[in-house]
Amino acid sequence: MSTTPRAPGVTAGVGSPAADADLPASRQPTRLAELLLGAVVLYAWAPPGVPGFLSLGLVAVAALLGLALLRPGATRLGGPGGALGWLAPGLVLLVGYLVLVSISSPDDSISGWPRRAVRLTMVLALLVAVVSGRVHWPSLVRGAALGLVANAVLFVAGVAPAPYGEYLSGFLLDKNQAGLAYAVVTLLMLGLVDERRRQVAVVLVGASLVWLTGSRTSIAALACGLAWIVLRPRLAPAGRVALVVALGVAVQVVENNFARAGVFASRDGSDAFRARIDEASQAKLAGSPFQGLGLGESWVAIGDRQYLFHNSYWAALVEGGWVLLGAYLLLVAAAVGLWRRSPAEHVWVAAEGANLAVLVCALRLGEVFGATAATLALAGGLLGLLAAREARGAPGPAPGAR
Repeated sequence: MSTTPRAPGVTAGVGSPAADADLPASRQPTRLAELLLGAVVLYAWAPPGVPGFLSLGLVAVAALLGLALLRPGATRLGGPGGALGWLAPGLVLLVGYLVLVSISSPDDSISGWPRRAVRLTMVLALLVAVVSGRVHWPSLVRGAALGLVANAVLFVAGVAPAPYGEYLSGFLLDKNQAGLAYAVVTLLMLGLVDERRRQVAVVLVGASLVWLTGSRTSIAALACGLAWIVLRPRLAPAGRVALVVALGVAVQVVENNFARAGVFASRDGSDAFRARIDEASQAKLAGSPFQGLGLGESWVAIGDRQYLFHNSYWAALVEGGWVLLGAYLLLVAAAVGLWRRSPAEHVWVAAEGANLAVLVCALRLGEVFGATAATLALAGGLLGLLAAREARGAPGPAPGAR
């Protein structure tokens, strides 16, 4: 793969990717369609009078899927030299399994399992579209970063919604989802910037915005992702495994001993309430069958109100059992690349760090697996897997070329 420097410009519409195919992902010109749609793809807000289900983000996902239908694939997923031939059929079987589980169980979901199934299907279809090269991943990430910065500016200006008061949420509507999005996109953007000064600027701006969300888990996730980006290139596979274990232990130590230190000292009340939600969640998990209860069932009632789980691992087990959780973990494991022997480009190391951040966020945040932000990270990690295979001499076009 050529590393000829080229400043990223903006190309409109579908464009002709042939001239860009040999450029590394961080140097490929930005595509206008993905940039504009990416700017709102993480927004959970819907205009007044529009059903909340039809958020700007979901509409953007639908538009990206429409673009994908008009474009040929640029990456070989299966066949000779393909490392991800199982991806599309495997995801179809997974969604089919979840639908069967949901149909065979009483529907006690908050908004009905079909709605959740539709959204999950769209997000997984976007994953396949990006990994197959039909949607340009670097442009989508740049657009998401642009949209998140705009969201922060509008939030500070008092234009964007502020359901959590001073904590940054804006058009993402939830400070924890905002924390996940800002952490993941910061790490992904770090991989798409080559100059050291710009990398420092990305980290400073991204870390500041994650801090403003007040999500302690997202702060820890960002720190783990940055540690991975710095240390991963220096470690052999066994060392990477040790690093993941060490980061996991560090997160637990900080959670148990410093979660209410300093500026977070006032969180006693909210943490006590979260503990009640966790206790009820564990009880529901203990009463769930092996196959799960169906989509949308990862919630509990506290008093007269309903609350989603605050642990995405438990949520996956309750909704789809070990099949769903195993599928998520298999995908992320493929994206992180603990055992890859070939050197990885900086962009793909950053994508691995973003996936590690997703795993950390899932420990204390709900609805992480299957979130659009997590899907962006997963797509980058899988493109890195294909790039590693290509580096070992497998035939096929450059991943992420289109």
